[in-house]
Amino acid sequence: MKIPLLPAATAAVVLSNLAVVSSLDLKDSQAPRVKTINGTYEGLYLPDWKQDAFLGMPYAQPPVGPLRYRWPVSVNESFDGVRNATRYGHSCMQYGQTFELSEDCLTINVVRPSERFTRPLPVLVWVYGGGLYAGSTADPQYNLSGIVRVSQEIGQPVMAVSMNYRLGQWGFLQTAQVFAEGSSNAGLLDQRLAFHWIHENIAAFGGDPDKVVLWGESAGAQSIAYHLFAYGGRDDKLFRGAILESGGPTGAQVESLSWYNSAVKNLTRSVGCWGTSDQLACLREVDQETLFAAHPSVVWNPLLDGDFLTGYPSQLMQEGKYVKVPILLGANTDEGFAISGTLNTEEDIFHSIFTWRSYAFTPPTVRKLLELYPDDPCHEPPFAITNCTRHPTRGLMWRRAAAIGADLVMISGRRRMAELYTEAGMPVYSYRFDQRPWNGNEWDGVKHFVNVAYSFQNVSGLLGPSPQYDSHARLARAIGQAYVAFVNHLDPNKVGLAKNTTEVEALPRWPRYNLRRPMNMVLNATVNWVEADTWRKEGIEFMMTPKVAKELLS
Repeated sequence: MKIPLLPAATAAVVLSNLAVVSSLDLKDSQAPRVKTINGTYEGLYLPDWKQDAFLGMPYAQPPVGPLRYRWPVSVNESFDGVRNATRYGHSCMQYGQTFELSEDCLTINVVRPSERFTRPLPVLVWVYGGGLYAGSTADPQYNLSGIVRVSQEIGQPVMAVSMNYRLGQWGFLQTAQVFAEGSSNAGLLDQRLAFHWIHENIAAFGGDPDKVVLWGESAGAQSIAYHLFAYGGRDDKLFRGAILESGGPTGAQVESLSWYNSAVKNLTRSVGCWGTSDQLACLREVDQETLFAAHPSVVWNPLLDGDFLTGYPSQLMQEGKYVKVPILLGANTDEGFAISGTLNTEEDIFHSIFTWRSYAFTPPTVRKLLELYPDDPCHEPPFAITNCTRHPTRGLMWRRAAAIGADLVMISGRRRMAELYTEAGMPVYSYRFDQRPWNGNEWDGVKHFVNVAYSFQNVSGLLGPSPQYDSHARLARAIGQAYVAFVNHLDPNKVGLAKNTTEVEALPRWPRYNLRRPMNMVLNATVNWVEADTWRKEGIEFMMTPKVAKELLS
């Protein structure tokens, strides 16, 4: 199924990316092969990158028919011969994208250096964001070749992996029947099964299953946070570190089953399952096109299922029930850009922020937040605008709302995770990304997601023309080298070079987070520096209290 809802230019980029990957002139002698547990795959040799790519390999049985809405099931059969792994698999069902969609979408990709290496390589695993309702490994912005190339250039090779996971109602349908069956949160369990696939198969590609680092942005980072708290903090030894960009255990709230009652009723009525004796069985028999056309009225989020998620992250934090590993995490300067509407009064703020994600804030909490975040446009997002002006179209209170929203959804969670893991004795490295895109609007500031082009080494060509914006490419390279060092050594400072490799785009020494003197690395194309992680201290501390965390449903 292909749903043409993006602008033509964007669609062309996506399709051309797939075309390049699938139409390379392969020589039989160069086409790499790997024997996994289930059978042998033949991938692509990428001569321009000096890499091998294995794309679209199934890591689970197709979640269709009776497996729709269930936790993923491993591929339990072997195959003979050699299967093609030269093209991304279908993207999972979602709205507003031009990817080739199918429910049969649970595939995984591996990109590795093609040069011979003498030891198993560390593995970096990408989990895409998109609010748990959008995203795909086929998105050209997520081309893994860029970060792998950086590792090759500095003599610290890694291989990279990405997987598709179910989204929206296909991954997170929440009904009493789904819950009773034990099938809640299927999208997160897709990710978990992919991690198991990596653990079992990555050695065949030359990877080290004991040196896996997870990496995600936005909902991808939040997913990784859920895995850190999964099963009451049980450590299944599937990863040894994590990189979390603009996301953590807060953000998408964990609602109760009853919250979804109206949405379930609307969905089942739309597809003819409302009056049936077994609604879930009926939903599993609905054809893909009819189910897609129903377009549910809510965003489906994870649920406390008593198994994978045994409690709210805020509760599990207090109980010490989380996996302790080194982490590198951060957020962008102006994360609150997504606040919409024209906001002129405190009442407008209430309706925009405090009902934004169905937060269950009490009136005293609302009053305290407004007290801690007074109307002061001189010190509100976008922070680069310091002349105290109001937004030209979004109203007198928009900047104030953006400050509250950014801290609620992104900054407070990032700081709490940094403090939590530091308290547990783990190495923590924190950053603030502070570079507006070369063609970015001043009033958007350094908004959510703009860092991704830098993390992925400008594979999407978004960092501006050379030579005027070469400093942006250098910043991307510095970030990539720090990430590669973290994957190899769990320390972003260990970027030492092997012989005959290129120069390091040096960052200042990245300080390990310290509760007595917490510091962030500030990432900027002009100059990078280290700052005290104390901005908006009182407001964020209030947001991190157990009372407010409970009202955030996190």
